[in-house]
Amino acid sequence: MVDRLRPADPQSIGKYRLLSRIGEGGMGAVYLAQDPGGRLVAVKVIRPEYAHDQQFRARFRSEVNRARQVPPFCTAEVLDADPDHETPYLVVEYVDGPSLSEVVTESGPLGGGSLHGVAVGVASALAAIHGVGVIHRDLKPRNVLFALGIPKVIDFGIARPLEPTSFHTRAQEVVGTLAYMSPERLDPETDRLITPAVDVFAWGAVVTYAGTGRTPFGGDTPAVTAARILTQPPRIGDLPPYLAELVGAALDKEPANRPTATELLDRLLVTGAAPSAPPLPPELRREAEAAQQSGRYHTGERKPPRKRRGVVIAAAVAAVLAVGTGVAAGIGLRDGPQAAEGRTPQSAEPSPAATATDPPTGPALFDPLLTAAGFGPVSEEGGTCAIKKGLVVSAKAESMMVCGEYAHLAFPASQNIGVRATLANSRSCATIWFRATGDEGQPDYLAQGYQVFVCPGEVRLTSSIAAADDPIATVKRPTKVGVPHRILVVTTDRGATVSIDDEPVLEGELTENNLISGRVMFGAEALPGGSAKVTFTDALLRSGTDPAVPPVPAFVTGDAQLVAGVWMLDQAHRLAIVEQAEYLGGAEYCRRFAVASSSPKCAKKTVPVYSGTRVTLPVAAGVKFLDYRELPARCLDAGTHAGTCQVSRGVFAVMGDEFDPWAGLLTIRGGTVVSVAHLDYH
Repeated sequence: MVDRLRPADPQSIGKYRLLSRIGEGGMGAVYLAQDPGGRLVAVKVIRPEYAHDQQFRARFRSEVNRARQVPPFCTAEVLDADPDHETPYLVVEYVDGPSLSEVVTESGPLGGGSLHGVAVGVASALAAIHGVGVIHRDLKPRNVLFALGIPKVIDFGIARPLEPTSFHTRAQEVVGTLAYMSPERLDPETDRLITPAVDVFAWGAVVTYAGTGRTPFGGDTPAVTAARILTQPPRIGDLPPYLAELVGAALDKEPANRPTATELLDRLLVTGAAPSAPPLPPELRREAEAAQQSGRYHTGERKPPRKRRGVVIAAAVAAVLAVGTGVAAGIGLRDGPQAAEGRTPQSAEPSPAATATDPPTGPALFDPLLTAAGFGPVSEEGGTCAIKKGLVVSAKAESMMVCGEYAHLAFPASQNIGVRATLANSRSCATIWFRATGDEGQPDYLAQGYQVFVCPGEVRLTSSIAAADDPIATVKRPTKVGVPHRILVVTTDRGATVSIDDEPVLEGELTENNLISGRVMFGAEALPGGSAKVTFTDALLRSGTDPAVPPVPAFVTGDAQLVAGVWMLDQAHRLAIVEQAEYLGGAEYCRRFAVASSSPKCAKKTVPVYSGTRVTLPVAAGVKFLDYRELPARCLDAGTHAGTCQVSRGVFAVMGDEFDPWAGLLTIRGGTVVSVAHLDYH
């Protein structure tokens, strides 16, 4: 619903002219606006009380940076934001269409192709959102809009209150949100540890509402609804059988048992899994298939279901009753106990990281750190990063220095980080950052993330939110200086285990809701009384909790001729970032992966299939560049599709209409790229 501007509303914000009000919520007002080029956009302006909170601004900036990476597949694209404005604001694509809630209220439950389209469109949006490590956290019919018949999900993962318990407290808003909340959101223990599985549960509830006109656990009061979510099976009515099966799986009480958003799409888009599913509009199918490829993260650990304690139900229902009577504590009792500083492995409960093994579901990065490949030289006021028989990180007295990798890879919650570190002196601490969300272009890029500190006398695990450090666990342990030590950090969505030289030394809980994925960085911290220097080598960064999967490719140190997607080839810094790939004909791709023959992919000449493992390699000073594009008849090898004529770097660098990453045939000698040829797969 669109309303006129109120007398107190601004006429413009930033470069955007405000036209009317679209809505208002707990975090601020949403306006229909026009950009300087005349395009209509939606602008969300944050309330003044949050604008004065610097911690909120820092988190808002971090969340916006991540949300802008979400591919616009069945989502409202994030276009612009200014977290430093007097009143921070966010600009998103304006979707001119009704919400799912309005459609069902006015026309009744959906069926046939319309219902199937909602199921596919919302799953596509979640796959795209989860693919960059964002959790929506408030998926419901009001946040699903229709633009020319294509569902688009809005309001994902941005501008939530700083206090996790600060849900909207008006009864009608709580009931509407509560009906789509998963059981772990109502559990005072697990609501601090939400994963993308909460969005999959909400998908099941949204699809049920779309197809039946009611929610699967709805009751007459919030307390009854909460109790049904926690204890009762879902009521999914007469949904089509193929959809009822998926909805039932998505509404499983245990997050570990739910499918991922990408798995939902796999089932919805493969004809054999849903023979009764109606055909999709071509545009929606294209977006869904693109989102299917973009989704990388599992929604939760594949662990045996745990028993839910009876007191959880009572606590959750009591919390809901408190909200229903106007108490502003919120329905999720998220202020659970934090891991205590000083906890040792002997006194700690077994960490999930120590007992769970899950398949890799994101990137892997291997870098021996002996050349300026993934990590390179940096010089700042507080210290330096240099390559000299390893990544040498130096920090001045009472300072910290952190070095990030060029590729800016975001790893999911479950990952393992292996690296060899040598402390130069008794004042040096090696630091490993993970789930870091800052951008080096921002002055506060070290404001958010988890850190492991390995010092001569102790090991620490901490978190940073808005640059405020919070100790999680500390253990006293001697670590010798001057000799290399193998450090392994294994994390799940719930906990982390740190081992040194194959000995587990520290465990801790990971409870920050907005640190669910991110970058890995290495650094050094100087203890009082001197400067620090740490040398890192043999970095092995993997998604998943198994430090042996995937194995380090043999070509990292050996000889090979490799077909790969090339993410970066920088002759000046003599580095390459590559990912082994296979380039299939469209028909072969659809046969191998059981994709419906109606898919546009089946008609493509080539479909790339990437391994998921990125490797940084040094590039020889005299690397040869081989191409075919100037004289294809003479310079293209028919068997390998590779260029054979040597060209200059400038000629080679003109990509044209290439894949991203572009396709190359690399010749590797002793782990160094000595020649690279363009491949013709178009």
